[in-house]
Amino acid sequence: MTTTLARSMTPVRTDTTPRTATVLTVVVIVAVTIASIGGLAVHGLYTDDTAWATAALRGGDLATLLLVVPGLVAAVVLARRGSMRARLIWGGLLGYGIYNFAFYVFGAAFNDLFLAHVVALSASVFALIAWAAELDAPAIAARFDARTPRRAVAIFLLAIAAVFAILWTTFSLTFAVTGHLTLGAATLPGMHLVFALDLSLMVPSMAVGGLWLWRRKPWGYVLATALCVFGAAYQANLAAAGVFQSNAGVEGAKVVDPMGVGVLLAFVVAGFAMLRRLR
Repeated sequence: MTTTLARSMTPVRTDTTPRTATVLTVVVIVAVTIASIGGLAVHGLYTDDTAWATAALRGGDLATLLLVVPGLVAAVVLARRGSMRARLIWGGLLGYGIYNFAFYVFGAAFNDLFLAHVVALSASVFALIAWAAELDAPAIAARFDARTPRRAVAIFLLAIAAVFAILWTTFSLTFAVTGHLTLGAATLPGMHLVFALDLSLMVPSMAVGGLWLWRRKPWGYVLATALCVFGAAYQANLAAAGVFQSNAGVEGAKVVDPMGVGVLLAFVVAGFAMLRRLR
């Protein structure tokens, strides 16, 4: 009984390094680097896809290689040195890995880098699970100061969730009723996967993160901050995709999408505002 009591009174460390998440993230970094360089360097890798999808995938490869890979490396290194901000950025970029490489695994035509894409997706999933399992959300939430713009960020995430839920649901119902759907530069097969991933993963995550942050739940602070990082990273991906699509002559594509730039800046500002208030 004395031994049991002594064990129960042992303090729990909140700054332990997430070893499993670290190892899996190294796998993610290697797979993502191979996949992104291959996508940019191997001529004709995505030729079985439509021009819209091919350009989008190559633009995504560039954004991933230049922004996400260095971001993951820095986040892991700094998190191992005790940075809580880096821990949350780390989680957001792993979320990016899941969302982004789902398009390559389930949406792109079968290609030579299929296995690299599968490893990137799978390792991102399990790295994120390990990251979350090894995180002390209450301890991290307690380190956000009183001036954290909790309500503003919560409203922003809830608004993003509502807008995309309404848009994609409306488009889906319109197609179900009329059999037609006009999507500008995008193709219906390509947007099918966008609708599926957004409605099943992105929208619920944004909604839950916003709601939990509004209610001051510990995981709300963690999830909301990570989601802002994810959102900023993926909006940068979409911006790069737009440039590639425009250069490829895809009809209706824009080099700069003002709405996309606005959403990107909003995610950056929201993420910075949250991280700035983390002590």
